[in-house]
Amino acid sequence: MHVQAARTIVRGLPVRKPGVEISTKELMIISEIGLEDVPTATSFVEYISERHGISQSGIWYTLKKLKGKGILDFAERGRGEAGKPLSLTKEGTETARRAFIELARSRSYSTDRGAAAGGQRPFY
Repeated sequence: MHVQAARTIVRGLPVRKPGVEISTKELMIISEIGLEDVPTATSFVEYISERHGISQSGIWYTLKKLKGKGILDFAERGRGEAGKPLSLTKEGTETARRAFIELARSRSYSTDRGAAAGGQRPFY
């Protein structure tokens, strides 16, 4: 296998997809949604705002950005989509999986540096 190809694949999943970058805030929102449908985007925005102390307008902005990237799907006011739950799309599920793999790998690399100083070795 070519070296470049080996760097872009983790257990058969592409690590990064061109054009789809996920911020920490976006990743937090994706992880809060999880694999379950949320009844309404409005209830989700209220919940996240209270739980994490983020402004509702900031959460709405992030949700719309993720919808534009094809990661989320939800009903937007005035678009005739009433009743549609907030959920990850198929692309969103794959993007979340890749992001969590990258996060786990970066944490294992950072804990590996601690192993030389007597810390626990990472599991791999």
